[in-house]
This record gives sequence, structure tokens and C-alpha cells, in this order.
Amino acid sequence: MFLSDTSVKRPVFATIITLALIFFGILGYQRVGIDLYPQVDFPMVTITTTLFGAAPEVMDTDVTDPIEEQVNTIEGVKHITSTSGYGFSQIVVEFELYRDIDSAVQDVRAKVDVAKRKLPTDIDPPIIDKLDINARPILWLAVTGNQPLQRLGMLADEVLRPQLESIKGVGSIMLGGFVKREIRLWLDGNKLEAHRLTSNDVSRSLIAQNIELPGGMVESVDREFTIRNLGELRNIEEFNNLIITYQNGAPVRLKDVGWAEDGTEPVRTISRSDRIPAVGMGVIPRSGANVVEVARGVKAKLTEIKKSLPQGIDIRISTDTSQFIEEAIVDVQYDVFFGGLLAAGVMFIFLLSVRSTLITAISIPISLITSFGIMYLMGFTRNYMTMLALSMMVGVVIDDTIIVLENTYRHMEEGADPMTAAKEGTSEIAFAAMAATFSIAAVFIPVAFMGGLIGRFFYQFGVTVAASVIASLVIALILIPMLCSRYLKVEARHGKVYRFFDQSYGKLENRYQGALTFCLRHRWLVILISVLIFLGSIGILINLKREFVPKSDEGRFIVRLETSTGSTLHFTDERLQMMEGLALSLPETQGVFVAIGIGDRKEVNKGFVVISLKDRKERRRSQQQIMEDMRKQLKGMPGLKAYVEEITPIATGGRRGAPLQFDIKGPEIEKLETISNQIVEEMMKSPGVVDVSSDLELTKPEVRVHIDRNKAADLGVQVREISGAVQQLVGGQEVSKFKDTERAKRYDVRVRLIRDQRMNPEDISQISIRTPKGGLIKLAQVVKVEEGIGPNLINRKDRQRSATIYADTSGGKVLGEAIGEVEALAKKYIPLGYSHGFTGQAEAFKESFQYLILALLQAIIIVYMVLAIQFNSFLHPLTVMLALPLSMVGALGALYVTGDTISIISMIGMITLTALVVKNSILLVDYTNTLRERGVERNQAVLQAAPIRLRPILMTAVTTILGVLPVALGYSTGGEARAGMGRATFGGMFASTLLTLFIVPVAYTLLDDLQKKMSTLLKGKRK
Repeated sequence: MFLSDTSVKRPVFATIITLALIFFGILGYQRVGIDLYPQVDFPMVTITTTLFGAAPEVMDTDVTDPIEEQVNTIEGVKHITSTSGYGFSQIVVEFELYRDIDSAVQDVRAKVDVAKRKLPTDIDPPIIDKLDINARPILWLAVTGNQPLQRLGMLADEVLRPQLESIKGVGSIMLGGFVKREIRLWLDGNKLEAHRLTSNDVSRSLIAQNIELPGGMVESVDREFTIRNLGELRNIEEFNNLIITYQNGAPVRLKDVGWAEDGTEPVRTISRSDRIPAVGMGVIPRSGANVVEVARGVKAKLTEIKKSLPQGIDIRISTDTSQFIEEAIVDVQYDVFFGGLLAAGVMFIFLLSVRSTLITAISIPISLITSFGIMYLMGFTRNYMTMLALSMMVGVVIDDTIIVLENTYRHMEEGADPMTAAKEGTSEIAFAAMAATFSIAAVFIPVAFMGGLIGRFFYQFGVTVAASVIASLVIALILIPMLCSRYLKVEARHGKVYRFFDQSYGKLENRYQGALTFCLRHRWLVILISVLIFLGSIGILINLKREFVPKSDEGRFIVRLETSTGSTLHFTDERLQMMEGLALSLPETQGVFVAIGIGDRKEVNKGFVVISLKDRKERRRSQQQIMEDMRKQLKGMPGLKAYVEEITPIATGGRRGAPLQFDIKGPEIEKLETISNQIVEEMMKSPGVVDVSSDLELTKPEVRVHIDRNKAADLGVQVREISGAVQQLVGGQEVSKFKDTERAKRYDVRVRLIRDQRMNPEDISQISIRTPKGGLIKLAQVVKVEEGIGPNLINRKDRQRSATIYADTSGGKVLGEAIGEVEALAKKYIPLGYSHGFTGQAEAFKESFQYLILALLQAIIIVYMVLAIQFNSFLHPLTVMLALPLSMVGALGALYVTGDTISIISMIGMITLTALVVKNSILLVDYTNTLRERGVERNQAVLQAAPIRLRPILMTAVTTILGVLPVALGYSTGGEARAGMGRATFGGMFASTLLTLFIVPVAYTLLDDLQKKMSTLLKGKRK
């Protein structure tokens, strides 16, 4: 072969090529980022619209529906999910993964412009933006100190946030427990009435007098001046002295009807770190950033920031996700390292030569290092998938080298000189090695190009596998022949150790040949036993549980809290403190961060507790055991609903992080509530299904203001004026801005009624408004106020109103079982006219298994085509591929014995097997064909080829098995999640190697007989 011949003749050529690959790989290793999983960019667009004071029903019918109607016509829309609440509508448009996000945003913008014609005239312009569901904090920082939270919030927002956002890789900072500074104008309704004034009079006066407009320029002959009209109010005193009107020649000032206060917006958020009130700062990295480097940069910056903080103020890390990511990736790299050592140790046992072992083992680090160069060029990161690919291949990349060295050594034993042996030994197996390598690479073509989330998720895995095995082939054909020609020697082996191994292997070879002779005489018995074994594996497959990704101990989890709809911040915080105390009482707890009202909606009846655990070595219980204990203790807490969830590392969409999310869709919201409640009740009875809840509750307390339009019209009062007065005095309304010249910032100025005059629904009736004739009337004259209940939020999914049921699993029950139970309940309770479907992880689970099964079938077809080309036969590839069902026997058996599940991780291990197990069969069949071409009778060729290829087959199989052993053991950080892949590969290789050595030769002879009969038949027909 040209490459191997050239490398033997020109050793410098082989050396330079190898050094170039090493340099390329080291460069790539230094530059690739680190992440837990590959980031999948979901093309998602949000449309947020506000209409202050509008009820959820109004937002749903008048705003959400018209926008959805237009957006639904855009190409590539997968799902439209929306939420309508008090004064807001948020629509999330999820596109198919092939859509470019920028063009999708433009399409959405165009359709929203069309929909604007049907929207209410006084609505705020819709805000259209991209949504990155991967944008989650990797660090939560807690700002604490001896200052009021308002001051801490201003420090976090105005001083710390800009510094942290300037760090390379930081995308944004999320604030929790932060209340914005505001100038509050508190109005006394009684004093307003006494002065015959309304809140609108105050607002108009403020707008007219708190203003600064440009005055242009004054130009002289040689100078020019900018004119500034200094009309803005500069401090609280000036606000209090604001003249609203004149009555009887005397000014009526703001302080006569109320007062101004330098305060904050209404407090609807709280956060604490280990029970200390704090302002939380969540550090969100940019998309594609190296999260570990970002975290390091933030930690370094914090060291600088602490030096300049005022005395008594502290900022510390409350939750650190990057630590688990770094430990997990480092541990996978250790798996690769120890797998390589085990593979090298196997080589030494088989070869009993340090020289031969070093020649063989050198291909492991070079192949793996080269892969990092490819990863860098492809824009990959060092993550679970890429590093898992390398750890799975650590025992495979040595295979081609083993074959080359073993064949070269055999030629040298037969008397050839080293250079001739290297050339001929490599040439003999070059095409077999290429076929085996390209079979592995080809298997991952369908994996790399699978559809949906799973396709994007495993794209990096497939390409990394292909890169590593192709690199190993290049090393085997260029470097190894050169090293063999110069350093490989036939050593005179003696001593007890050598004699023991030599005699043991000789006995093994003789027994194998005898057993193979027996199998060739009883071929149909062998086939029958094989079929029975395979049928047994199908029984195992049926009994194996299925889930999306195995749960792992990440050392942190979240407890979501929800009090009854309409609860106050104070009520929710009382319950949160109970949960906080429970979390801190756990012996495994390292830190606790709690918050209420995080996010744009600032829902005061919802909060969360993030519990960070001590290192796994410092605690007796696993994360899952602690979570189960928390669930049991939280059941007894009154006045709240609590959901204990893992912090899912894989973003799969959905409204929440719960693994099981089930949507029910239909026209009537009351019927949806009935159906969802029935299914929730049934699910709560199922053992192992936990944290069951529905997002549809028609229990939001509300005050309904019924306007008598006839009376209002008689008095000349517009509905808008009535609604505006209620909005301004009860809800509070931003009417102007205040400029703080020292801070160079502007703050809202908000008008609102004093608290004592807006605590009861009947207070609304006492609000005064002005008629067109200038008189004042009470709202009691034109409105009727009553209490009622209604939906807090109205959700829609794909243009229909929806209710989403959330749940998790525990106690051995897995996602696949829970999905099956929910589907059975759906058939029982969901009537005609209503539909259902899964979302989030449950949807990804169902899609992923479909794609993976399809990818497995495609991989088998591709392997067949590669082998057909290699053997120039349509039948011999079938012989080789008999190893595939045999490998499934071992893979499924290993998963069953270890109690693992079939997940996307273990499924990828099985797909990997389709490539790995055929290598041994290729070696056997290829050499059998070579002997037959030399004139050896078929059965004799089989009996000669099998023992000769026994050593390289065992060597490659054992190195592959031991190479994945560290992964299969799953002892490292996060090892539970990836152990299934290692165990499937371990069991599959073990079973297929044992069975292949006997079944493939038998099948070879049977198919050869079949081919002869077919040829005879065809010849007979021609005659």
C-alpha cells in the first residue's frame, strides 16, 4: 500500500505527519470550550404584549388570539405556546430546528404588524425577541450587608452588574430580591376631595412641570451656546412643593393632598442566602461560551470587587453549577486515561513485550489528541457527549494498530526482514482495516444527521467518534509500519511467565479449533441455539424500563413552592421560611438560596429553594434519596404545594422543568379544568408518580368593576376615564421620570392612593373622577363592585386553550412507565373535541426513541453497503453482520443485570456496537477468503483462519471491553448518567466476541452452500 510503503521507506515523512497531527490536536484542546452537554439552539421567538389592567380573558381573546392567528401561517412553526394574564400576553413560537432564528424573527415581526390592525388601540407595542432556553444561571451570587435591601439592590444593579457583564463570556445578569428605586407620590383621597381635585389633576400638573426640553442654540459672532431649560424636579422637596392648581388665589401643592417619597416599586420579590436577606445575582453565560472559563472569570472578578465594597457589604457565591460541570468533564477525561492504561495493559499481556506494547499503545494518545483538533474546527466543546465518545473509543482506536503489528510480527516469525514484513503485513490487512474503520465512521452518519433534538444532541458524539477512528487508521497505516520496520523484533522469549502464557494460549487455541470443528459438523444445532439465545434477549428487551436520560447526582436540586392563588408575599414567605429551615436542617446541605417573585411576572405566590449539597464523598445519601426524603417531609406542611425537581442539564422546552409535561387542549376552559383535575387525581394515586400538579386553576380572587354604561354616558364620563382612575389610584401608575444627576440615572415616578384607602374592594367606589362639566362624582354613581374568582392565567397550545399537567417519577418508576399510564388515563377521560400531547422532556423522549430506532436501521444498512463493497459480495456481508444480533444479546443482558434502563445514552451505546462488533467478523471472513483464493478448501480455510485470527480478535475485543470499563463502572462525578452506554458496550462486545468466534464460521459455510445452490439453480435455468 502506498502510504505504508512510503512511511517505511521515508521515516521522516511518517514522523512529520504524526507531529503535525499532535500539534493540531494540542492546539484544539487548548481552545475548545467546556460544557456539560452540547448546546442545542432552539429557534424560538417570544411576543410580549401589555395592556395595563386588562383581565386574562380580555388578553386571551383580544390580543393573544389575533396574533396567534397570523403567526400560525409562518413556515416551519412547530408549536405556539401562549400565556395570557392580568395586563400581559406572552406568546412563544417554537420553530422546527432547520429554521434560521434571524429569518424567523423577521417573519414573526411581519405577521405581528399585520395583526396590530385587530388589536386594541391603547395597547403597548408588542415586543418581539429571541428566546434562548439554554440561558440559565451558572452561578447565583448573594449580595448581603448592613444596608437596606433598596441600597443593596442599587449597588447590585448600578455598580456590580456592569462590572460582571463586562467579563468575557457573560451574557447577562439576572437579579432576584431586587426592587427598583421609585419616587412615590402618595395621594390622600379625602384631601383630594376636599380640594375638589382628582389624581388626573396631579398627573397632568406633574407632566407639565417636570420636563426638560432642548432650547436650541444661541450664536454670537465667535461663540455659540447650548440652551438648557432646567424644568425637571431635582429632589423630594421640589416634588412636595409642586403646584397642582390655584384655589382662591392660593397655590394647592402636592404636600396639601399627599406627599412624595424616595422609595421603591411595590415589593413583590424576596431572596435570601442561608437565611440572610440578600439580592441575588444570576450569572447567565453567552450562547456557546466556555461556562467553566466564564465562572473562573467571575470568581476572579469577585476577588477584585470585594476589595472595593463598602464596609459591611459582602458578595459571595451561593450556587455554582460550573463546579459540577468541571468535575464531571475532568472525571470523563480520567475515564479515558484509565481506559487507555487498561488497554495498554492488555496489549502487554498478549504480546509479552514492552517494545511491542509501546508501539501499539502510542496510537491511543495520538488518535485521541488529534480528535480535539477536529472538535475545534467543528466548533464543538469538551462536553459529556464528545468526551464520552472518546472514552468509548479508547479501546477501539488501538484496533487497527493491533492488526498491523500482529500481522507484521507473524511475517517476521515466518522469516521476513522487518521492512518487508512491515510492508506486506500492512498491505494484507489494509483494506480490511479500512473497511472496519469506515464501517464505524459510516454508522454515525445517520446518528449525526438524525432529526429533532436528539439529532442535534448526538451530532457532536457521532463526528467525534468518526474523527477518532479515522485518525487511528491514519496512524496505523503511516506511523505504525515505520515503527515496526525499525523497532519491532522477534524476541527469543523464555522464562516461566512467557511459558505460562504461551502454553495457556496454545491450549486455548487448540480447544477453540476443536470446538469450532464440532460446530461445523453440527451447524444447524449451533444456529438453533443462537436463535433461542436471541429470542431470550427479546424477552429481556420487553422487560427493560425506558427513560430519556438516567438521573445523576449533581449535588444540587430545586424545590418549587406554590401557595394558593391570591396569597400575599408575606403569606408565601412564611411558608418559604419553613421550607428553608427544613433544607438547612439536612446534614448533607452545604448552602440554600431562596427566592419569591423571580421573573417578569413577579408572582408572589410562587417561589423556589435551591439546595446545594456537600461533595458526594462527604455524605451517605445520594441526591435522589435526599430529594425523596424532602418530598415526604413537605407533605405535612400546610398551606402550600411543593415540587422537588432535579435541575435538568438538558434543555428540552416546556413551561417548567418537570420531566413529565402533558397538555390537554380544547375549547372550554371550565371543561379543561374538570378533565385535568380528574387526571391529576388518578396520577396522584399511582405509586412512583410524584409532584403532580396542573397549571389551570380558576381560583384567582378578583374584584370585578361593572360599569353602568348608560349612567356613565348620561354624566359624560368615558369608560377609559373610569378604568384609568382605578388603575392609577389602586394599582399605581408611572406618570413621569426623575433624573438623579449624581448617579446619571432616571427613575420612575409613580402615583398611587395611600394604603389605608385601597385595602378593601368597596374603597374603589369612593374614588372621584371629573366630569366634562368640571364637577366631581364618585365611582359609586357609575360602577358596581363585587368579588369573584377567575383564572389567574389562560394558557394556549397550538391555537387552543390548554391545561398542562406536570409530574416527576421516583422509587424506581421511570419516565416511560409514567407516560404509558398517562396515555391510558387520556383515553379514559378526554372526550371528543379535546386533544392531548406531551411536551418538554416527555415529548423529547417519544421523538428520540423513534429517531434512534430509525438511526439504528440506517446504520445497519450503511454497514452492509460498506461491507458489500469491501467483500465484493452480497452474501458475505450478511455473514459478518450476524455479530449484530449477537451483540444485542449481551448489551440487553448487561443492562438487565445491572438494573439499567434503555435511555438515549444506552441506545447510542447499542448503535456504537453495530460498528464495533463487525470488526472481528471482518478479520475472520477476510482472512478466510484470502486462504480460499490461495486454493485452500473452504472448511479447511475456516479452520485455519479462525485460530490465526483468534489472537487479534481477542486483543481488539478485550481492549475495547476494558477501554469502556471505567465508563461502565459509573463511579465518577455524574457517572450514573453515562454508565448505561458503557455497560451496553461492555456486555455487547463480550457476548458478540464469544458467539462470533463460533457462529460466524458456521454461518459463513451455510451461506456459501446457499450461494452454490443458487448458482447451480441459475445455471440450470439458463440451460
